[in-house]
Amino acid sequence: MALRIVSTSHIKIPVKKHLLCIVRGVVSALHIPGHISKAAVSILTPDLSHIEGLITEDVEQLQNNLSARNSSFHLDSFIRQWRQMTALRLQREDLEAKRVEVTQMMKQVVTNATGSNHARNVEEIKKEGIQLRTQLKELTKLWWEIEEIAVTRALSLPNYLHCKTPVEDNTEVYSFNPEKSNLNCLCDCTEENIKFVSHSPTAFYLRGTPASLELRWMQTFSKDWIANGYNLISAPDFVRSLVIDGCGLAFNDPKEVLSLANIQDHGSLEKGNGLHLVGGSSLPAMVAFLTKTVIEEPFPLRLISVGRCYQPVTGILGANDLTNTVQASSARLLTVMKNCPDALFRELVFIQHQISKQLEQLNVKFRIIATAARNLEPWEQYCSSVEVYSPSSKKFIQVANVSIIGDYICRRLSIYGPHKESPGFVTAQALSVPKLLSCFFI
Repeated sequence: MALRIVSTSHIKIPVKKHLLCIVRGVVSALHIPGHISKAAVSILTPDLSHIEGLITEDVEQLQNNLSARNSSFHLDSFIRQWRQMTALRLQREDLEAKRVEVTQMMKQVVTNATGSNHARNVEEIKKEGIQLRTQLKELTKLWWEIEEIAVTRALSLPNYLHCKTPVEDNTEVYSFNPEKSNLNCLCDCTEENIKFVSHSPTAFYLRGTPASLELRWMQTFSKDWIANGYNLISAPDFVRSLVIDGCGLAFNDPKEVLSLANIQDHGSLEKGNGLHLVGGSSLPAMVAFLTKTVIEEPFPLRLISVGRCYQPVTGILGANDLTNTVQASSARLLTVMKNCPDALFRELVFIQHQISKQLEQLNVKFRIIATAARNLEPWEQYCSSVEVYSPSSKKFIQVANVSIIGDYICRRLSIYGPHKESPGFVTAQALSVPKLLSCFFI
């Protein structure tokens, strides 16, 4: 969800003798505010039908979710904004109904025009119609202002938490420690076979053994997943801000996603229609493949995309660091299935098991960690991190991860199952080649 300050600091909205002072708002690529709706095309409408239930029946669960994530989201102010938006909408609908009644009355008076009272009746109805139109115009402006804030704040709410997500600390769920690891045998080839270039601190070339390993891993790992029922697809390298926002990422945050310059062919980040470089083996690229789609057969649908993944570097960039590169060869999995928490977790366990078998065949020391709620991404319900031990750095490095998303993205991007319901997602970066190579070479 992308945030920015908007100039609404002095707006006061009266609703049933209450005043709401708008301090700041949020902007989303998923929502087109009413005041610019004539100048923009709405590609889809995110499903927010669950919000009313969240802030009434499940408000305690929602607060616990926000607390477990250490979220700064202010729930009380959001509930007030949402309810006032609802109240304004009902008032607007009431005025619209009265306006229709006045229009029908005018037609009847004109049709049955007799007697000296005709002119007076017409003027009275006209006056009432003008008054209703003025009230409706003023109320609509207020409704648009608070709707922009309430709806985009609703879109910034994080995903539900899965019941198996650790609340306090990361938890180890599996580990493998071979008697003799393969990791020590190639550590002397770093400078010769991994060449970092001077024009970019994250650009590198692979030669010799690392290049051969990259090709072998990409081929063998992808063949394993295809043999297990995954369908190989070619996803786009570029996606629009709409898809980025639909995945719960901040489309205008350079620390979260790479964006193309604001020129005519690339769109504009400020208007929420920018163009972003994510790579075909990224989650947004695979989600773009399914946006505004009804999936009927096969269901569950299991997809794999093999190729490049692009993302900004994080934290402090070290010298010759393969664990923090902009570009990576990787394999991305996405399972679309019934949105059942138990079934989604079984799918995650199956993916974890397959990744474990692949790493055990490489004869490396690794572990699987269930991520604590406070370390989850906003779009994740549950996440497990697959980490391989690096003898040279004396630490574990994440080379894969598996996440339960549920119906969070589907509700935002109009993705439906066989019965027009929102399906659930389980996704995994099943392999990050540079990170796995770093355990062998760096």
